[in-house]
Amino acid sequence: MPQNRNDRLAKDYRDMLKLQNRPYLSWIVTKGEPPCAEEYLLNVHLRTYVLSVQSGKYVVGAVRRSTVRVTLWDSYPLTPPYIKMLDIPPVFHPDWYSKGTYSPSEPWRPDVSLKEYVMKMLSTLCGDPSVTETGTPANYKALEWYRKNHLNPALFPSDATELTENSDEEAAASEKAALSFDEIVDEHPFGS
Repeated sequence: MPQNRNDRLAKDYRDMLKLQNRPYLSWIVTKGEPPCAEEYLLNVHLRTYVLSVQSGKYVVGAVRRSTVRVTLWDSYPLTPPYIKMLDIPPVFHPDWYSKGTYSPSEPWRPDVSLKEYVMKMLSTLCGDPSVTETGTPANYKALEWYRKNHLNPALFPSDATELTENSDEEAAASEKAALSFDEIVDEHPFGS
């Protein structure tokens, strides 16, 4: 594991390039200067479940796109990444609090890479039962619904997309093409 935080951030950034511009995910850096990225905004294209109110009743439905913010606090990697779904309604899953914060089933370990952590989070969005927490869930209502429906092959997994990674060559090309949020705003015609 890298000895200082900037080395770790740079290593995580290079690893995250393996997940850039995949059919299921694209992202931009919204805080920090690459490769020392401290916050990512993920555009996720996976079918996942949400709980919404329709005609005064709670209804579980599916969405195919989500926006997720991943924040690496100053204490990272000693503390876990903070993952928050920005969409309303947020994901309806036992590993996600009702306000949209991700709560994985296993305690954080600093030797886990950001890419591995994000891949596990993406697996929860797909409804992968192998990563779903049923012992100490973040959302008990989602757990109740999950327990009633998890054996239904029409519902789980919610998305069968294979979470593949870029080759080393594709990751290198992504690094050359990567822009930060500030660069995107600066390049836009009305950004100045």
